[in-house]
Amino acid sequence: MVKITVRNLLENCKAKLLIGNLDEEINECFIDSHKVKEGGCFFGIKGSKVDGSIYYKEAFNNGANICVISKIYDLDLKGYDDKTVIIADDTTKVLQELAKYKRSLFKGTVIGITGSVGKTTVKEMISACLSKKLKVLKTKGNENGQFGLPLTILRLKDEDLMALEMGVSIPGEMTTLVSIAKPNIAVITNILSSHIGNFGSRNKIFEEKIGIADFYNDGTLILNNDNDLLHDFFINDHLIKKISVGILNKSDVMPLNINDGVETNFDCLDVEGVKIVGGEKYIINALLAIAVSKMLEIPCQDIKNALNSFSNTSHRLEITKLSSGITLIDDSYNSSYESLEVALNLLSKFEGRKVAIIGDILELGKESKKVHQNIASLVMQNNVDVLITVGKYSKIIGKLASKKGFKKKNIFHFKTKDKVIKRIHKIVRKGDFILLKASNGIRLFDVAEHIKNNINKKD
Repeated sequence: MVKITVRNLLENCKAKLLIGNLDEEINECFIDSHKVKEGGCFFGIKGSKVDGSIYYKEAFNNGANICVISKIYDLDLKGYDDKTVIIADDTTKVLQELAKYKRSLFKGTVIGITGSVGKTTVKEMISACLSKKLKVLKTKGNENGQFGLPLTILRLKDEDLMALEMGVSIPGEMTTLVSIAKPNIAVITNILSSHIGNFGSRNKIFEEKIGIADFYNDGTLILNNDNDLLHDFFINDHLIKKISVGILNKSDVMPLNINDGVETNFDCLDVEGVKIVGGEKYIINALLAIAVSKMLEIPCQDIKNALNSFSNTSHRLEITKLSSGITLIDDSYNSSYESLEVALNLLSKFEGRKVAIIGDILELGKESKKVHQNIASLVMQNNVDVLITVGKYSKIIGKLASKKGFKKKNIFHFKTKDKVIKRIHKIVRKGDFILLKASNGIRLFDVAEHIKNNINKKD
């Protein structure tokens, strides 16, 4: 059991004890005062508009035993004499340094997972496989950045292994994340155009993400050899072992006997009869999980059972058959050109009227117009029957699709998801296969929930 106390925090971070017990154990940590659980530790993070430290009372009232906050001039601790308050100039730094300290006490394996798309799916697949033999701590939801990563590590108790997503959206973040997580095994799913508006080019994204392999000791890098930038990557550090996975390019881990449909079947190494949903790109995800699992000596049958029973987390290529006869393919959590291509390809494999609800892909910067123009060709190639677009840039898709021969009467555009919700019942019908795909900020998952809870009941 890895335990840390207030004393450990003060010895390893720049902070001072105002009131409280040096031997108080630091359990699960939170940066949202609304989400604090009984016995938790609250960190007041200073944002661009509000300093979260002002919510210390709310955190205590919700059950926190410890608050790490910045200096507050009207601090009032009357009634909180039994609590612990720590003052720091930089609470974000304290959060990260405390996670570094706890990581230093951990003697198990840390797997870091990064890439433009597929991080969560690969993390979940790896965790499912390894959990057959080991106790695994994994990233919750999208807690994969400069706050989420340390919060995950600080949840560590008696686990054997950590499977950590490491997401970056601006230059320099990976250096910070690697210094905290110190992964023994690094997994890179791909290098695509996500967040290209913040980096300027895919090469810059590559340079950022490859930093996950800046190991502090002997390490293993497992990567997607079919990705152009990763395929060309050469390791000249003898301390790093590289394992490649791929379908198109000769790799260490490859699939055999692929039978591709709505459900894709394949064999890999001595793992036979793997079944997944999502097509070729999801085979890559499974191969990465197999590579990690074989490295950690997980039995073949356990790997097969884990992958064959695997289901995506909410709003990530989640397929739901409704009683109305509608089938939802809900991939609304986030989007990129490449992941949209995967989702539309899956939609094309169903027999029936195909409805694509496509929202803007955000954070593309100057590439926004070009990327959305290219999506029109994807729509045409995958035999979509009804096209619904949502947002600012996605309107381009419908305009170009109509010029390529898509029926105008089957194209609908809405500025917001709320407007889609008001009209969707007039567009979709029983037996439709409906794909929802957009960047998280468009909130198409609200449309998915509306269809489940309203249209489903009406029909």
